[in-house]
Amino acid sequence: MTKAQFLSTEAVPHAQRREWLCEVIGREYARADADALPTQPLFNETTIYGESDVRISAIRSNAILIERPKRPSLPDSHDVYLAVVLLSGEYFLEQGERRAALRPGDMTIYDATRPHKIYCPGSFSKLIVSLPRAAMRMRSPDIDRRLAAPIAGARGLGAITAAHIRSLAAHAAVIADESFAAATDHCADLIALSFADSQQIPATARGRDATLRRVKRFIESRLGDPQLDPAMAAQRLGLSSRYLNSLFEAEGLSLMRYVWARRLENCRRDLCAEPGAPIGELAYRWGFSDLSHFSRAFRRRFGQSAREARAGSK
Repeated sequence: MTKAQFLSTEAVPHAQRREWLCEVIGREYARADADALPTQPLFNETTIYGESDVRISAIRSNAILIERPKRPSLPDSHDVYLAVVLLSGEYFLEQGERRAALRPGDMTIYDATRPHKIYCPGSFSKLIVSLPRAAMRMRSPDIDRRLAAPIAGARGLGAITAAHIRSLAAHAAVIADESFAAATDHCADLIALSFADSQQIPATARGRDATLRRVKRFIESRLGDPQLDPAMAAQRLGLSSRYLNSLFEAEGLSLMRYVWARRLENCRRDLCAEPGAPIGELAYRWGFSDLSHFSRAFRRRFGQSAREARAGSK
């Protein structure tokens, strides 16, 4: 079953609760200051599901002010974007020049490592999806232009995405770890689609985003083909190789670097999900024709060998 971590201020003496909560926020999300508002005593209860790259947190809290100030600080333990689905209460987020005022069901996303302010004037509950920066930028190259933009949860892709996240959090305790990890990948995809669909994005940017999503869908369908390269993709998609590579520039990648990254991610997932499968067989499954190249690339990407990654998942 999916691993869960439960954290509550109720387990901490009153005099230590603020310091404890700041430490938890810094360890699990990003460094920030947290203060109770005069209207209610400090209370915060968090359940974090999953140990994969994408995690879901269910949070209940009294009125609170959370702020990451504009000052130098030590590196954060998680380099993430945080997507918020408000379940109840009021929630106000400020980042940069934007301010999102959420109603229950609405969503927004922010960069936890940059200055931001969260103000909740009364009791509230929310879900947070932690999205690693590199993975989210692969899905949404211009995500930084969408930070603190509210997405209505009452209709369209926003409603579909919020419902998926709520359902996944509600059933996490009875879902196997590997299934939960796969489902959270879909969360990240849906979140990216929801924000790309937002009317706040210029038509030209939406056009490039739509093309990039089409290219990525094609790549996903051909990841196991060792012949996949820019020339094949360009021919099948009716685009030039140069334009294909330009679509990935905002992510600091080329098309093939993206292909290798996705192949390695799938290999690592299957190493853990299929402990009896030979490592070479999994590498060939995902388009690697040279095991030496696979081994070097895997170690560069994850800081350990494929065998070590499999042993660490047991």
